Amino acid sequence: MKSLIYGSLSALILSTSAVAIATPVRHEQPGSNINKLSQVALNVNVPHITNSGVRNGNHFIRLAVVGMSLQDLMISLPSQMERFNGVRIRDESGKAISAKTEISKENLSITFDEPVTSGASVEVELTGVRRNGIGQDVLLYGVTARRVGLTGDIPVGTARIDIYDKN
Repeated sequence: MKSLIYGSLSALILSTSAVAIATPVRHEQPGSNINKLSQVALNVNVPHITNSGVRNGNHFIRLAVVGMSLQDLMISLPSQMERFNGVRIRDESGKAISAKTEISKENLSITFDEPVTSGASVEVELTGVRRNGIGQDVLLYGVTARRVGLTGDIPVGTARIDIYDKN
């Protein structure tokens, strides 16, 4: 007798939950307009990468300087990079920005002669890039910055550059 009651009760619970799962759900709230788009406002107040890629065989990384002025940049070079010939540093108008560069096997350090002011844009272009291996590669450049008046490096982001060999 107990098994008949438990069996009936189990069947009732299962059928009730199956109906609840199959019932369509309305996602809009009463009085809301479905045609309204959700918007997310981001207030970015730190330097960040706005673009990166390959142009005329040269790799470039573009940064927006936001918040405080930038004193220097450090770019970690990818392990697939064999070498590069030079570095060009420009502002948003294409005008050269004077800076001192130090190049090691793993890093490129850029110290600006005058701090880059907030609201500006900086583009770092690596010329004559040679890399190890062939085929499709993804090169990842880690970028950190140092702001005027602050000690320590601030992580800016990772610039991704996709390389396609023409074979």
